[in-house]
Amino acid sequence: MEQLADGEYNLIKPLLVELHMGEQVHYSDHPQLRREDIEDHLATVPSTFKGENVVFVVRDEIDSVIGFCWIVLFDPGTGLEGEVAEVYVAPEHRGRGVGDMLIDQAVRLFRERRVTLGYVWTRPDNEAAVRLYRSAGFEHNRQLVLTWYPTDPSL
Repeated sequence: MEQLADGEYNLIKPLLVELHMGEQVHYSDHPQLRREDIEDHLATVPSTFKGENVVFVVRDEIDSVIGFCWIVLFDPGTGLEGEVAEVYVAPEHRGRGVGDMLIDQAVRLFRERRVTLGYVWTRPDNEAAVRLYRSAGFEHNRQLVLTWYPTDPSL
């Protein structure tokens, strides 16, 4: 496992596009984007972000990236928070412990950096992800989380 350096974002972009393509179908209240739209949106990490991106990757024996875990660290003024923003393992490499390695590394980073609150979002019906996160010590949130989405589909 390794941490990507700044400027190596392109190494995970194909997997990130696949993740977004697969996930958007689960959210019918969101506009369904074309692959090209997703690729354009993911071209770079927005420069307005005020925090730290940490990306861990796992490579196969021919040095191709087969999975990644994208972590965002930021301090909203109440202590350092960490979000596991994305975790993805290429389908042909699932069930081999790659996800476990990645999420364990995320939790290790949270501990090392003394994160005061760490979280991850997933769908309740994504049973594999729920198992993975629970096995790493994540628990159901005891708070009610409400979300706001724009009603104008062009946004």
